[in-house]
Amino acid sequence: MIDTSKSNSAEQQEAENFIANAVEEWLGCLFERNTKVYLSDGVHIEPDMYSEKDKIICEIYAHIGKLKVGQQHKISQDILKMLLLEKSKGVQFRKIIVVADERVEKYLKGESFIAESIRQFDVEIKRIPLAREIHDSVSKAQMRQVMINSNFIE
Repeated sequence: MIDTSKSNSAEQQEAENFIANAVEEWLGCLFERNTKVYLSDGVHIEPDMYSEKDKIICEIYAHIGKLKVGQQHKISQDILKMLLLEKSKGVQFRKIIVVADERVEKYLKGESFIAESIRQFDVEIKRIPLAREIHDSVSKAQMRQVMINSNFIE
């Protein structure tokens, strides 16, 4: 879950960890987190949460509010990652996208191309609300990131 891009922060990492712990409690199993899962010689993915034993792959989105285009593309890539895992392993996995915000959940269950892909490929959407203090810190971090990133737009 550690991402050094401008759009990630310690606050988001804390939120992702909060969500990952909640997912483990919800599903009653332990996951490898951000581990390399090899699909073929030299090709690997690094899902947020992965259990070979329980055949579960999970991606986490701690973003709050409307998704930007780049975030929508990230979700599309993660769906492709999940499908590639199934294809290369030759087994069906339980595929889950976990979100923190109801607006993100609504989008992923809505009428978009991504939402239809989620339905067609049997990807579950689960919302796990953040604790209030984590929610507030992620919101503040996102506002700070918008200000930082806007300095690069000319």
